[in-house]
Amino acid sequence: MKLKTIYELAVNKALKEDQRTGRVIEDGLKKAREEYKKARGIDRRAFDPESLRHPYADTRILNGSGEVEVKNVLVGIDIDVAELVLADRLREKGVDIDLVISHHPTGRAYAQLYKVMDIQPGLWEKYGFSGEAARGIMKDRAEEVARSVAPANHNRAVDAARLLGIPFMCLHTAADNCVANFLQKLFVNKKPKKLSSILNILKGIPEYRDAMKRGAGPFILIGNPGKDAGKIFVDMTGGTSGPDKMFARLSQSGIKTIVGMHCKESGYKVAKSEFINYVIAGHIASDTLGLNLLFDAIEKKGRLNFIDCSGFKRTRRRS
Repeated sequence: MKLKTIYELAVNKALKEDQRTGRVIEDGLKKAREEYKKARGIDRRAFDPESLRHPYADTRILNGSGEVEVKNVLVGIDIDVAELVLADRLREKGVDIDLVISHHPTGRAYAQLYKVMDIQPGLWEKYGFSGEAARGIMKDRAEEVARSVAPANHNRAVDAARLLGIPFMCLHTAADNCVANFLQKLFVNKKPKKLSSILNILKGIPEYRDAMKRGAGPFILIGNPGKDAGKIFVDMTGGTSGPDKMFARLSQSGIKTIVGMHCKESGYKVAKSEFINYVIAGHIASDTLGLNLLFDAIEKKGRLNFIDCSGFKRTRRRS
């Protein structure tokens, strides 16, 4: 299928799996359209037109024409210059590679990573946060992330792809939406009573079983196996980790257990002080699960050949 078809299918799946309300998503798009309408000169020419169509600023075609026909895809959780050179070497050895896909963003998608953090306040509204309070809590943290990514050499890998003539794209929040919604529904349906039950559910998923074999499987960060799970919040989308002060509000809203990809040290200390249980599902395993769910949806339109690298392993599910 064409590169632009893969991209469109990924975006459509991301929108379908987005746990926010349609109103919240549309409000964000409306704001982007208003900004574009007001933009003039270089501000208008430099405006990212994709932001008018969907809210996932970290999901983009980074190099190549959308008309490229794709059959063979090299996929990795992180793709940098080294992996692109690897793709070029594999081509020299006779391995057909039509496209390289990274989960984590690079290029403009990385420079804009902070923009997708608006997703998190939209999720918190489901748990009783007012929209204004949720956005206020996120504001400082999003600005912190924007400052942290600003000095990066964003286009390094994209330039390598261009020079090597390799079509290149990243699917970040598009995949994260899939894993977040998948796990949230799974816990709602299975209703685990204890933290040990949460671990057992995760261990039944192929991506987490594979991670266990590499020493990176799910574990309890805060709590113990016998503790009551209570109300579970799956925190696996929205660009990067949110502000530490969200834990107090989540606790007040009745959340007893968070299941996440990872937790920074300062967040760990605050969550523990709020008596919130925390289960780490695993970063790379969760990213892999999200990509696999996304690719399952894409492959309903046509089979692709996957070449795994950089922590990714393709696992198909029966439809």
